[in-house]
Order: sequence, then structure tokens, then C-alpha cells
Amino acid sequence: MKYDLQLIPETSGEVLFSVRGKSPDTGLMLLQRLYVLLFTDHSAAYRDGDYGIDLCALTDGANEMDDAEMNTLLAMARTYAMSALSEEDAGLIADFDCACIDGDVTGTLVLTDGTTIEGTIRYA
Repeated sequence: MKYDLQLIPETSGEVLFSVRGKSPDTGLMLLQRLYVLLFTDHSAAYRDGDYGIDLCALTDGANEMDDAEMNTLLAMARTYAMSALSEEDAGLIADFDCACIDGDVTGTLVLTDGTTIEGTIRYA
């Protein structure tokens, strides 16, 4: 059985982690999957791929990265993240873009039905 970890709350507030059985492929869950793929090494841990960029490892121990440098890394990571999705998940996505502005990473996901979901990971 496949499990999804819900990390992003549906409304503002406390973030509670929960393990669920297979979840519907909502925009929220797709954006969450893409965030996980953007920021983790999936070369061995996710679908046994031999590709990927681990943004957390690249930024580990460093001060805040310049926006232009982070945007370059995000562009590469976004390509790898999209290629790691299942065909079913990828088929629901019309566009996925990420941008780093003042250290904050904003992901914008557009589904094939026209729904747009945006989330920002704030630099602490």
C-alpha cells in the first residue's frame, strides 16, 4: 500500500504531520510531492532513480543563497522532480514553476483543469 505524508495544512495554522493511506491526487498533495522531490535526494530513496538534485544538501551549512543562484538550482531540481512523478501524477499537471525571491521559495502548480495552487517556503 502507498502512503502519503501530509505536511502542508489546508488552512493557516499549526502544521500537524499525519500518515494516510493512498490519498486523492489533489493539487495540494501534488504540490507537496513536488516539494519533497525538490528538497530531497531521490536518487536512491525515491523510485530508485539515478538522477536528482538534493537542494537541502546543497544549501546545508551555507548562509542564505543568492536568489539568482537558488533560481538556477530550482530550475534543475524542478526538471528532475517532474520527471520523478508517476505518469498519472504528471498527467494532471499543466505547469510547475518555482522562484526564489528574497530567500523565500514559491512554487506555483497549474493543473490541467485550470486550478492553480501556490505555496511559499519561507527562509527562516
